[in-house]
Amino acid sequence: MKAVWTLVILGLISGGIFALGSLKQASTNKSILNVAEEVALTVNVAKPQRGEITRLVQAPGDVEAVLEVDVSSEIVSKIIEMPVEEGDHVNQGDLLCRLDDSRVQAEIESGEARISQLQAAIVQAQADATKASRDLHRQHALSENNATSDLEVRDYLTLRDKTHAILDQRKFELAQAQAVLKSLNGDLLKTVIRAPITGVIAKLTAKQGEVVVTGTMNNPGTVIMTISDLSHMQVRTRVDEIDVPLVNQGQIAHVYLQADQNKPVAARVMRVASKGTKPTGRDVVTFETLLEVISDDKRIKPGMSANVEIEVAKEIDAITIPVEAVVHRMRKELPDDILAEFDKKQANLGLSDRAKQAQYIKVVYIMNSEQAEVRLIDTGIADTRRVELRDGIQLGDTVIVGPYRSLDQLKAGKKVTLSEDAKRNSPTEVATTGEERLVDDNKNEKSNKKTEAGKEEKTASAGITP
Repeated sequence: MKAVWTLVILGLISGGIFALGSLKQASTNKSILNVAEEVALTVNVAKPQRGEITRLVQAPGDVEAVLEVDVSSEIVSKIIEMPVEEGDHVNQGDLLCRLDDSRVQAEIESGEARISQLQAAIVQAQADATKASRDLHRQHALSENNATSDLEVRDYLTLRDKTHAILDQRKFELAQAQAVLKSLNGDLLKTVIRAPITGVIAKLTAKQGEVVVTGTMNNPGTVIMTISDLSHMQVRTRVDEIDVPLVNQGQIAHVYLQADQNKPVAARVMRVASKGTKPTGRDVVTFETLLEVISDDKRIKPGMSANVEIEVAKEIDAITIPVEAVVHRMRKELPDDILAEFDKKQANLGLSDRAKQAQYIKVVYIMNSEQAEVRLIDTGIADTRRVELRDGIQLGDTVIVGPYRSLDQLKAGKKVTLSEDAKRNSPTEVATTGEERLVDDNKNEKSNKKTEAGKEEKTASAGITP
């Protein structure tokens, strides 16, 4: 019985609430139960702009000379003369340093003596070979008359072959000695080191009196100095794998030196590496990219750190809005007409229903009177501040750009109102020209004069001395 009465009471309460909900207020035509007004979201707005927009790829880099040579010694010796200093400008062929050549000179003299000795040995060997040939010929003549034995003939034949072999051996030894002497003369020339290119001595690592050594497999050898051609500079950058498909040879770039971030140096992309590298301890893959500096700016020097901006795309006449105005919404948060328009554009992709539900859709909210209106957009290139819109927005629209908490709560049909800052700088207000402002100022000045004159007349009529 109690359960029946409980159901009856609940039914009466539900019916009463439904009846009250159906009653409307005469002034607003809203339900009398809807006593709380919808709270409007405070928003900031902006007008779309038409102009140039450039997409940039940023990367860190290091400045270096296009042509830079490390000067090393090809022989082991001591530096006895070095007439240059760090920072000096040298021309190709100028003397950089002179090494001690006493050891090489001694080896050359020894080599020349060896050659003379071998030449004398060859003369002797030739004489022995001639005599052996003559004796063998005589033995053949005696054998025809049975005046000698076959054993003696064979002994003279062996002696003849032996003397000719000794002669050939001496000739080979002479050729070897001549090659050694040629190498020693080359080493003598290497004791005088001259500038291989025209440039500036960027770094001097050896001093007069030091012994320089040649490089081996495990030892790089002594680098005496580094010469850089400062007339042609380049920047070696490391472009992230996400951005590298956009970078191509010939694109314009701007190099911002750490020494002066306000004045960029003009550059151009020369080459992009075909294989990426991964620094030790990091998961980021970068591609080495070389930029040619096309400016003769004297501020840029080898070894400087720089930040590079590469222009990968540009639109001269584009409709743009602030990047913060573009938001991503799930399908369930958007009206059916927006979804239908989006699905029509995505029809050629052939996505499954599950994949469609997981999609986030780019939209922009427009302030239409006091309500938010959602628009499906087609974005183009973007920079750090603005994004190009190819479709969905007109120049006369008022785009909602923030704040973030309001953008996060925005839905189609949501009531919105301008913030105090936005009201003072409302984009819906038409900016007057300088001439119009001048006319307004003149009108205001005349109105003020009339007001002051009227006050003076009232003061005089009242008998009051101002």
